[in-house]
Amino acid sequence: MIPLFPLPHFVYNKNIMALNLISDPTPPPKPMEPEPAEKKEQRKFIGVKFNCCGIYVRIYINKEGTLYEGRCPQCFRPVKFKVGEGGTDHRFFEAD
Repeated sequence: MIPLFPLPHFVYNKNIMALNLISDPTPPPKPMEPEPAEKKEQRKFIGVKFNCCGIYVRIYINKEGTLYEGRCPQCFRPVKFKVGEGGTDHRFFEAD
């Protein structure tokens, strides 16, 4: 192949790829960074120990934000804790 215009002598060298990469004015690509995890809204919960079966579970607040409602995972005994004025700020309870 005959070039249409005169080329410097190093172009004919086998190391042309290395020379082009070194003299390339574009910055190297940035390493991939992990995307920040989306902050999920933390659901409010209370801890309840069911003495009937000796099991501890988390019970989450309902969508309206008025009640914590759950069941023992073994015997399915229901419990409800109302949210409102005059309540407690405790986060752990026992259900008999």
